[in-house]
Amino acid sequence: MENKESTKTKQPVKPYLRPNYKPKNWWQRNWIELVTIAVGVIIIHIFLLFKAFNGNELNSTNASEFGSFIGGYMGTLFALVSVIFLYTTLRDQRRTSEIEKFETRFFELIRLHRDNVQEITLKTQNGKKIFVLFIREFREIMKIVKDVFKNDKLEKKQIIEISYLAFFYGIGPNSTRILKNSLSNYDKTKVKKLTDELQSQKQEVKKERKFNYVPFEGHQSRLGHYYRHLFQSIAYCHNKKIDIDKYEYIKLIRAQLSNHEQALLFLNSISKLGKPWKDENLIKTYRLIKNIPEDFFDPKKEIDIKELYPEMIFEYEENTVANNV
Repeated sequence: MENKESTKTKQPVKPYLRPNYKPKNWWQRNWIELVTIAVGVIIIHIFLLFKAFNGNELNSTNASEFGSFIGGYMGTLFALVSVIFLYTTLRDQRRTSEIEKFETRFFELIRLHRDNVQEITLKTQNGKKIFVLFIREFREIMKIVKDVFKNDKLEKKQIIEISYLAFFYGIGPNSTRILKNSLSNYDKTKVKKLTDELQSQKQEVKKERKFNYVPFEGHQSRLGHYYRHLFQSIAYCHNKKIDIDKYEYIKLIRAQLSNHEQALLFLNSISKLGKPWKDENLIKTYRLIKNIPEDFFDPKKEIDIKELYPEMIFEYEENTVANNV
């Protein structure tokens, strides 16, 4: 009898709705000034016309005074308009200055991010290629985690979290203690077995996977600063109270991230270490992991990213979205 594997039917991909940003038009930017002028003109005219009439008849004296007043009145009106438009000019200059200051700081943060990536070293290697090794090591750790916790009914998110925390903190004189504390909500016996397995298998994994470094010893010294700066850079733009298209700016940061960087960011966001990303909803809002290729992780044997981020529209799905619109 043949074993039939149940396959998931792919649902139609819904169009991604990016953050709703529309630049303000001229009327939206200047409505306060326009309303002020209109109300001022109406009030002045009502007052003056009322003074020029007695009941239903024209008061010639008041009308004469009204006529002579027109000259001074028009001068005052033009002065009012001039003051309001001066205010508008100064306001626009201030906004332009705020955007210039923001962009100066923003592009400096991007430059610092590039520097941070280049400064990540692992033996003789550095830069973006290090993240390829990080993902490779994470995969080996997840195999061990699944084996240790195979009899436990853990959710997929929990498997990822345990694996990522083991990858991030590693094992060592201090690292093992930190790792155990970070996994305090899991079975202590299993956590102890996990650290023992990581210790006993690291040399074998190094040889099999041809690592030029000893794996499972943690990367918090390499990645801690990297993620703090990346989060602060994106949050700096996200929290800015100025009229800009934040998605377009943060897209520039996303463009700096390699596929493996985005994959590791995804793993970070699933763990408790990535709580700030979830709290601010940054991953979803700015599609920070959209460039992870289809089946980068084996959805059956490793991780189904779409199951964990069902509303995320990935780059490989964009043609499908366009066809469905």
